[in-house]
Amino acid sequence: MPSSLRQPCQVMPDAKYHDRLDIKSALATSDVLALFKRSLSFLWPQGRLFASRVGLMVVIYALGLIVPWFLKIVVDHGVMQQPIEAGADGLLFPIFMKPFLDFATGMEPLTITIYALVSLGFLFLFVGYSGNTFLDANLAEGADVATRSENKISAGYSTAQGLVGLLDLCIAIRLSQRITHHVRRRTFGRLSRQSMTTLNLQRTGDAMFRVIHDAPSIAAICHALTLNPLAMVVSVSVNLWVLSAVYGGVAPALVWIGFSAVGLTLLATSPLAQWARRIRDEVEEGLKHVGAVQSLGSTDRQREQFAAASRESFHQSLLLVWVTNVVEWIAENVHLVFATAGFWVIFSGIVSGDLTLGDAPVVIRMYSLLYETSMQFGRIWIDQQDNAAAARRVFFAMDHNVEETRRSAESPRIEPIDQDLTLRFEHVGFQYPDGRHVLSDVSFEANTGETIAIVGPSGAGKTTLAYMIPKFLEPTEGRVLLNGVDLASYDVQLARENVAYVFQEHQLMTDTVAANLRVAKPDATLAEMTQACRLVGALDFVMEMPDGFDSMIGRGGGTLSTGQKQRLSIARGLLHDARILILDEPTAALDPISEGMLLNALETSKSRLNIVIAHRIRTIERADLILFIDQGRLVETGSHAELAAKEGGRFRKFIDFAET
Repeated sequence: MPSSLRQPCQVMPDAKYHDRLDIKSALATSDVLALFKRSLSFLWPQGRLFASRVGLMVVIYALGLIVPWFLKIVVDHGVMQQPIEAGADGLLFPIFMKPFLDFATGMEPLTITIYALVSLGFLFLFVGYSGNTFLDANLAEGADVATRSENKISAGYSTAQGLVGLLDLCIAIRLSQRITHHVRRRTFGRLSRQSMTTLNLQRTGDAMFRVIHDAPSIAAICHALTLNPLAMVVSVSVNLWVLSAVYGGVAPALVWIGFSAVGLTLLATSPLAQWARRIRDEVEEGLKHVGAVQSLGSTDRQREQFAAASRESFHQSLLLVWVTNVVEWIAENVHLVFATAGFWVIFSGIVSGDLTLGDAPVVIRMYSLLYETSMQFGRIWIDQQDNAAAARRVFFAMDHNVEETRRSAESPRIEPIDQDLTLRFEHVGFQYPDGRHVLSDVSFEANTGETIAIVGPSGAGKTTLAYMIPKFLEPTEGRVLLNGVDLASYDVQLARENVAYVFQEHQLMTDTVAANLRVAKPDATLAEMTQACRLVGALDFVMEMPDGFDSMIGRGGGTLSTGQKQRLSIARGLLHDARILILDEPTAALDPISEGMLLNALETSKSRLNIVIAHRIRTIERADLILFIDQGRLVETGSHAELAAKEGGRFRKFIDFAET
C-alpha cells in the first residue's frame, strides 16, 4: 500500500499533535490506482453476479445493434418502396441482417414494413432503444452526502429498458448491495477493534460516516472500473466495426469521422481528472477547517477564521462545478462538430446516390452511441475521484492499528482462567500518543474474592489504570500479570472473556431489556436475568414496565432514568459472570438502598475479583483494599481504616474534603 494510505497513530516528529487520525488526505495518481485495485478485490467474491451482468451486457448490445437497421428497412423499403431483391446486392447492410433480408426478398413494401415494425416491437419489449436509454434505481437526491450514499448502496443501472433491462437492473442493485455489505462489515469489524487511544482520537461521527456513507463508494468504483469500461469498449468497437464494414467502401469519411470523434473526446476530457481530484481534496480540507472553528465563534478572530474557511470552501466547490461543466461543454461541442460533418457526408451521399435516406437514422444512431460512450469513458477517471477519496477514508479505517496481542509466535497460548487468580501490576506506566504521561510506576496485587477501590481526584489516571485489565490499553512501561503471566500474552478476546467492564457512561441499545442484558451472555435464561437485576435493585422497575424483560427501551436508554440505566448496566456486568468485574463509578446515580444492595452483592461474591472506581465514601469504606491515585502515581494503599487513621495522609484529606 502507498504510504499515504496508511498513517499510524503516533506522535509526530515535530512534536505537533493532531486531534484526528486521518491527517494526510492528498492523493497522488499512484495512490488512486492502488485504491482502485484494492476496491476491485471486493468485486471478485461476487463472481456469479458479475458474470451474469457481463452476459446480459452482451445480449443488450447485440440486440441493440440491430435496432437502427430495421429503421433503415422501414424508410428505404417501406416508405421509399425500394425492392429487396434476391441476394440483396448493392444494399448497405451488415452481415447479421442478411437472414431478414433473405426472408423479405420479393415482398411488397407494406408487408416489409409490417414485418420490420413487428421485429422492432419485439426488440423494444426486451431491450428498448438499447444503448441510448438508461434505466436506473436512483431516488431523488440533493447535494448532501446522505441521500447520495443511499443511492450508492442500491446503485444500479442498465443501458437497456424492457425485460432484459429490468433483469439487468435487479442484478446490478444486488451486486452493489453485496459489495457494500461486505465493505461495511469489514470496516465496522476493524473500527470495533481499535484501541481506546485510537477511539478517543477518532471522532465517533467520523467513524460512523465511513461505515454508513463512505462504504458504498467501493461498489461504485467496482462498477465504474469493470462493467462500464467493458461495455464502452464493446460498444465503440462493434459500432466502429459495423461502420467500417458497411460504409468503408462507399463513404469512408463516415468511418474516419467516427474514429476521430472518439479519440478527440477522450483527449479533451482525460487531462482534467487530476485537476478535478485536487479541487475535491481542497473542498474536503476546507470543510474540515470550517468544522474546526464553527464551535469557537465567540471571538472576532475566531469568527473571521470561520468566515475565511467558509468562503474558501464555497470557492473550491464553485470551481469544482466549473470544471465539471467545462468537461460537459467540450464533449458537447466535439460531438456537435463531428455530427455536423457526418450529416454533410450523409446528405451529400444521398444526393449523389451513394447512400439512401434510410442510412441517415443508422449513422445518426451510431454516432450518438459513439459520442455517448466515449464521453462516459473520458469521464470515468474524473467521476471516480470523489469515490477514490471516500475509498481512501474506508481503507484508512481498515488499515489503522487495531488491538493485537504482543504474544510472540513461540509463546504458548494462554487458556481461559478457571481457578482463583492473582492480578499484579509491576511498575506500570502509560503515555498517550499526544505525550501525556498519565501513569507512572504503579505496582500492587489483588486476588479473587477481594473488592478493590481505586480512588483519587479527577484526572488522576484511575480509568486509565482500569483500562489496562481488559486490554483496552496496554502499558507503555512495566507489566500487568494474571497468575504470573504477562497480560500481553493473552489474546484480546480471551482477556475480555475474563473481564466484565461497566463504563461510567451507560452503553444501552435501542432494544428490549432482555436484549440489552444478553449482550453480556447471549444464552442467559430468564431466571439468570432476574437474579442479576434483583442483586442491583433493578428488578422492580423492570417488572413495572409494560412487557417486563421484553419491554423496549428508547435510544441509548432514553426512556429510563439515569439511576435505572446504571442499575441495568451493572446487572449486565454481573450477568457476564467474568472472573474480574470492573465498575466505573457504579453508585454515582444510585439511591442509598440500591447502593447497599450492590455493595452486598459484591461482598458475597467470593469467586470474583471486584474493582471499583469510586468517589462515594460509603462505597470506598467497604473495599478490602484502597488504591489512592494522584497525578498518575499510586501514593497510598491499604484498608479504609488504615488510610483514614493516617494523619496528614492523602486519602485522609480526600475523605475529609468529601465529608464537608
